[in-house]
Amino acid sequence: MPATLSITAMVPCFNEEECIEQAYLRIKEEVYPYGDAEILFVDDGSTDGTLSIIKRIAADDPRVSYISFARNFGLESAFTAGFSYASKEWTVQLDADLQSPPAEIHKLTRRAVEGDYDAVFAIRTGRQDPWYRRLGTVGHQAIATRILGIELPVHASVFRVVRTVVARKVADCRVSTPYFLATLPLIGARYTTVETAHAPRAAGRAKWSLGKLFRHAVDLFVGFSYRPLTLIHLAALGAAGAAVALSAAGSGLQPLALASVLLHTAQLGALALLARYLVRIMRGSAGLPRYQIREANVPVRPGDHLYADLHAHRNESTGRAAPAPLLQTGNLP
Repeated sequence: MPATLSITAMVPCFNEEECIEQAYLRIKEEVYPYGDAEILFVDDGSTDGTLSIIKRIAADDPRVSYISFARNFGLESAFTAGFSYASKEWTVQLDADLQSPPAEIHKLTRRAVEGDYDAVFAIRTGRQDPWYRRLGTVGHQAIATRILGIELPVHASVFRVVRTVVARKVADCRVSTPYFLATLPLIGARYTTVETAHAPRAAGRAKWSLGKLFRHAVDLFVGFSYRPLTLIHLAALGAAGAAVALSAAGSGLQPLALASVLLHTAQLGALALLARYLVRIMRGSAGLPRYQIREANVPVRPGDHLYADLHAHRNESTGRAAPAPLLQTGNLP
């Protein structure tokens, strides 16, 4: 039996109708024995029956809460919202597909409490993912930590337990590129890792493609380090020097053509990287919300609610009092 602990099991989900009920049953079995526990589903704009199933579960179980986005905002936005709306002292993030076995939660919570850590991340052993995902994770974390100097909990996964007040500090950081693993060390949080088991998906299909993995890695590189600019500029200078040397080596067409290819390749690389940094700047200045909630069974801050102004207008037109700071949304509008 786990020790008494105040804990939210937060489950981001997108089109997981085949898994969600089984996930609820498995998570409930491991989390409710802690005593002061809840399950919070964050529906990231699912287009299948995921939300309907969650609402049915929540209607039968008062310990289940949910928030549902107006569209698919992405995983980082989903767990950012989850940390913001978790009501317990600790928040453990799980996968709806059950690849992070709920029975492993106790390893994370035990380490967090005994070591007085703010966050404990799972390192997946015997990882049951496609080869390109395993290789991609190792590769981009190695580049980030060893070449670009970004501090990360190495080999960490999104299966983690975090002190909720600390997780909210990370969620409130207005970084142009939200990336929890890289932001947590920047605020001085104490963290560690433990090894946990990993399982195949319970059902459904994985949502991570090669393209999405590549964009995720690039967001980390340009969002938390300026070293890529230095590296690409050095490469451009090297290519320019090689071009000059090849041009001087002879007047034949082949050296000149090779010199031109080297120079233009370096220039295109520099332009592409500069464009990514420009995107980073535009994200930071655009002022767009990270997510918008369409419906929920918990009070929602007006700034997070897609229809907050609509509720205010309704109250004004009927002569009723202005809306409270938090809105209980249900099936609104």
